[in-house]
Amino acid sequence: MRKVRGYPERRGAVEYIGGFFAVNTDALEWEDGSAILGLPEGVEIKAIREGYDEVSERTERFVRFPPGYVEPRHEHDHYHCIYILEGEMHVDGKVLKAGDYIYGGGAGNAHGPYEYPVGVTVFTCGRAKKMNSLHRRAD
Repeated sequence: MRKVRGYPERRGAVEYIGGFFAVNTDALEWEDGSAILGLPEGVEIKAIREGYDEVSERTERFVRFPPGYVEPRHEHDHYHCIYILEGEMHVDGKVLKAGDYIYGGGAGNAHGPYEYPVGVTVFTCGRAKKMNSLHRRAD
């Protein structure tokens, strides 16, 4: 198998086919995301790939929040995007559902709280070196 930095080959989830890397995300395990993201317990992540090129330093993950989870108001140093795969994300009275996309962040841009009354699974991406910066509570 051809190896590329940032792909989870150790999990047997990646196959090089037709000039592309195909990732079987079902073969990836959900991991505790609380410490990695600096959020309250209950959040889980599936790392799809991280820091795969020196230019973008991009990371891509699935993030899953359980029903009733409230992500506190916070800020962090990175910009990121979120695509909702399933469930609901409540932001400032607006209900976002599967297919909705939001982006933003960056230092000094406090955001949240976000509520997930029925739970939500999202795809998120951003710069790898900064995506591992912890969320800081913002009042």
